[in-house]
Amino acid sequence: MTNQFNFKQKIEKGSRLPFFFHHFILPEERDWITFSFNASENVWLQFLVFDVHGTLRAQYLQGNSSNKILLHKEAEKSSALTIPGELTAGEWVIHVFTSHGSNHDLLQLASTVSYDIVVKSGKGDVNNQEHFHPLGNARWVLPQQGEGFLINDYDWDEVKDPGEKWYRGDFHTHTIFSDGKMTRGGNIESAQKQHLDFFVATEHNIVHTSWAGEGLLIIPGVEVTTTNGHWNVLGLRKWPDIRSSLLNGSLLTEAGTKRLFQEMRNTGALCSVNHPFLSPWAWQFADIPLSMIDSIEIWNDPTYKDNPIATEHALNFWSNVWNEGYKITGIGGSDSHLLPHESYTDEGPPSLIGDPATHVRAQNLSASAILKGVKQGKVFVSRGPFIDFSVSVGNQTCKIGEELTAALEQNDYSGTCTVTLENCNEDTFIYWIENGEVVLKEKGVRSNYTINWKDKGYRWLRVDVRSADGELLAFTNPNYCGNKTPSVSTWGELLQKMDSEK
Repeated sequence: MTNQFNFKQKIEKGSRLPFFFHHFILPEERDWITFSFNASENVWLQFLVFDVHGTLRAQYLQGNSSNKILLHKEAEKSSALTIPGELTAGEWVIHVFTSHGSNHDLLQLASTVSYDIVVKSGKGDVNNQEHFHPLGNARWVLPQQGEGFLINDYDWDEVKDPGEKWYRGDFHTHTIFSDGKMTRGGNIESAQKQHLDFFVATEHNIVHTSWAGEGLLIIPGVEVTTTNGHWNVLGLRKWPDIRSSLLNGSLLTEAGTKRLFQEMRNTGALCSVNHPFLSPWAWQFADIPLSMIDSIEIWNDPTYKDNPIATEHALNFWSNVWNEGYKITGIGGSDSHLLPHESYTDEGPPSLIGDPATHVRAQNLSASAILKGVKQGKVFVSRGPFIDFSVSVGNQTCKIGEELTAALEQNDYSGTCTVTLENCNEDTFIYWIENGEVVLKEKGVRSNYTINWKDKGYRWLRVDVRSADGELLAFTNPNYCGNKTPSVSTWGELLQKMDSEK
């Protein structure tokens, strides 16, 4: 016997942050439940399905994926973005709300929108199973009870390559399950062509419960997307409860965002601010403490027309972050949305996953090792050049991102830094940036710089690589000596200080 439930809802023009609940009752345990979501307008509506225990069992964001979801008790028959398992009798609930895109989207609806949901449940076989995106061969979540869900079946320590070396990856990606154009398999294929070792799955407010495909390290994540800014959770361990936040508006407040930052960091995940100076998605949470930010996406898709300027603003802000004494890692993200042959401009360069690539020096290729390398600042970001960077202090040699304090104390605070570039031409320029100032600029693929930091207190040094016309090609994270007590505590306070010093 099949049960069917139909729900219809109209959202009037001018409505602010609509949030709806639709309840249905399974009279007995079922083998499967199907959901069909349809909306009259292309509005970012998000649908979350919770079972009788309050566990989130299925997700759908109205984007580019199929609007049909199959939740099955058997994993091999269930859809992507679901948690297969027992389908218990009792009351289930579907939450529907607007999922924020830019600073202007969906604060008020420009026109009346209606949607309908069709729910069917039954036992035995499901008709037309080919209409559903399969769960995939790598499950990240096992059946559980409790609010939301935990990513409880992902092996954070699984080693795909045992060597300590530089691993090449991307910390900001999308698929058809939010607003991207590639499937999960398409992301893997494109990443392999870009010679990536890993990437983080970061859909807008949607958390993958599995993955499809082999050959790369895929790290769970999410892009928390609000009208006041976007930020990634890298190494996501539990579902971030944006549902209650949207209900009371707290994701649009400093307090609500700080709460979610802290909640995610308490699980061991990293919180990373995305494209902070790219309008209309620029970061506006002025009261977020800089001490809560693990990384900043300095370099977002270079092929997007407004990003070169936004990246320069981010580099400048990041230098001031380090000048204050905050050791926040700078990373990159392709923010890939398009198919590999597509561009944001007519006859322009393609927008590709892994452009720019973020290189992480890690003990091995595992999720835990990659995230540890990011937290330690053992990172450089590049559109091509490979940066071989070292600091020789006495008989010690340090690499990108490492603290130099102990070594310099033993060697009169002097050392020699060396950069050798690969995969670039002789017209390349190497910029040595010390405490935010360019202290040396040299043309070519090799450069040396001597540091003498005796009696200079807290110091840091990084390298930027640029073309002859000044286009950014790569940058390293800083090496540093000593510590400094910051004079500001929040993002907004630092911006105010920078403005006052102009």
